[in-house]
Amino acid sequence: MARFESDSLTKRSSKFENFLKKNLDESTYERIRAYEPCIVCSHREQKAFKYVVLSDECLYLTENPPKTLSTAVKLENLFEIDLIDDLPDFLSGQEQRNTTHIQINYWDETVAKVKPSSRPSSQNSMHQEDTDQEVTSSSVDKLSAARSKLDLDDDSDGEVVSDPMSKSMPEGSLKSMLKQSHPNGRHPLKSTFKKVTIQDQSRIGNKHVSSKPEHKTDNNLSVPTPDQQVGSKVSKKMTLHLYMLVPDSKMLVLIRSAVNNFLIRSTLYIDSEELTQDGALYLQKGKHSSDMGGKTLSVKIDMLFSTLTKELMDPGNTMEQTFELVQELKTATEKYFHLKRLFWKSGDIFAKLVSILKVYLPKSPHANINNDLGRAQRADEFELIILIIQTIGLMFRETEIFPSRLRVLRSGSGRLIQDLIEVITCFPSLPVKYVPPTSKASKLLMQTEADKWKCLADMEIHELFVEFTSASTSVLFELLVIAQQSHWGRSENSFFNVNWLMNVLENLNTTPSKKVELSPQEAILVFQEFYIQHAIMVYSPPLASFISNNYTEEFKYYIQGPVLQEKLPEFYPISMRTILLIQEVMSQVLQKKVQLLPEKRFIQ
Repeated sequence: MARFESDSLTKRSSKFENFLKKNLDESTYERIRAYEPCIVCSHREQKAFKYVVLSDECLYLTENPPKTLSTAVKLENLFEIDLIDDLPDFLSGQEQRNTTHIQINYWDETVAKVKPSSRPSSQNSMHQEDTDQEVTSSSVDKLSAARSKLDLDDDSDGEVVSDPMSKSMPEGSLKSMLKQSHPNGRHPLKSTFKKVTIQDQSRIGNKHVSSKPEHKTDNNLSVPTPDQQVGSKVSKKMTLHLYMLVPDSKMLVLIRSAVNNFLIRSTLYIDSEELTQDGALYLQKGKHSSDMGGKTLSVKIDMLFSTLTKELMDPGNTMEQTFELVQELKTATEKYFHLKRLFWKSGDIFAKLVSILKVYLPKSPHANINNDLGRAQRADEFELIILIIQTIGLMFRETEIFPSRLRVLRSGSGRLIQDLIEVITCFPSLPVKYVPPTSKASKLLMQTEADKWKCLADMEIHELFVEFTSASTSVLFELLVIAQQSHWGRSENSFFNVNWLMNVLENLNTTPSKKVELSPQEAILVFQEFYIQHAIMVYSPPLASFISNNYTEEFKYYIQGPVLQEKLPEFYPISMRTILLIQEVMSQVLQKKVQLLPEKRFIQ
């Protein structure tokens, strides 16, 4: 249940945690995001008092009190999430007022092979017929009785005790661990790919025109409609209604965050080498340290992380030593999710990384960066800057389940966050671009090898600057997601919400930032950039007015539907969602409805 510390999104129940440990493998259990009591209405059951459990791949349902755990919706099949503004007629009093109604539309893959129907199914009518039935008083009375059976008190430290690490931990440092985990130089992701067809995974390329939903949404963009036909099998549109019973439930914002993370993760795993002629798409299964289990590795990683922290905090480190230590931390964290938990238990390393960024941004500590030595030094500094920003972004990703993270970010009235935003949105000092001599003598001699080398050095710094911008965008995206999650269900004056973040951006002198097909990483970057842009247009009238007044031509003439289709391939799971975001931002900037692609491709 959502861990209701003053600065957390989720609450834990020790009895329910034990139930999950018994019914889930350790890898899945470690990445459970939240669970809450609710009343479920679907095509399988009506007004059932249950618990909904959210992981990074699917939604589970179990009885209340829990008995068996079953998969309700896979995130890959979910295409629309709505907040319905109504009061359930089968509840009354305070329970009715505190209820949050979430409507989830998804594709059911369990339908037999039949000829596809040309008429869209109407799940709304099915739901209304079922909800007309009067719920029995005994089922509603279970609310208080079932809650008393579960211990919903906060854990002492507010965290789940889960150290599912490997029993076969190699001796030595984190670096040696990682080297031994890559036999024959093969990347671990390449050996754990699961084959899934494109149609099964993303269902993009919709040919089915769905009827408009009866309920109005809360102005949140819906995920695009997938294809309903997979060969001769028809995937039927289904609707799941969750009536969350916890006051100010965070489940809606957590589900949306999980869907975005799933789209980003599945898009990142796309590799052209893993695409076969029949359109099969291979996705990494997502194994983490917990796949191997055991407390031995957990203890060793704790000790090694403590050693790494001491080494990183040493003020006498050179830039090269700092780079090696941060690289070791980043590489290990990509393999061991448990390191993210350790990272956020205290804010020491986070504060240290931000302080290092402030040393090199916006200006270099070296007086002259325009000579040969200065150019090389600035390039090395950019490599360290990029690595640190990427590491911070990695630590932000999918760590909302750790309440200690928000405590760290809120410490010191958000001073660390303000410093981080200031450095990642600054325009860093760059060496003056080298221009070869243009005298008559130099023209006769043409360019020397030294001139060519200096021009290549400028190109290297330019490429590093582009990479710096991309890494900074990813971190700003994560900060915006955190602010939205923190803001949800709280007052407008609460600290570190979207409005606070926009005020920080408004007080900074910041400005928003050609091959045919974008890479998966570039597609995610476009999604993150327009996600930020959309939030600015909604929550910050000053910045929205500035953009509308100064960048109308860029949005009107530079963004075209056919070009987007070329740059964002349909088999990228995140492509349709990104185009919807671009459409919404363009509509707000141009102050008129913009339709980049035919309406039949989207759920309205």
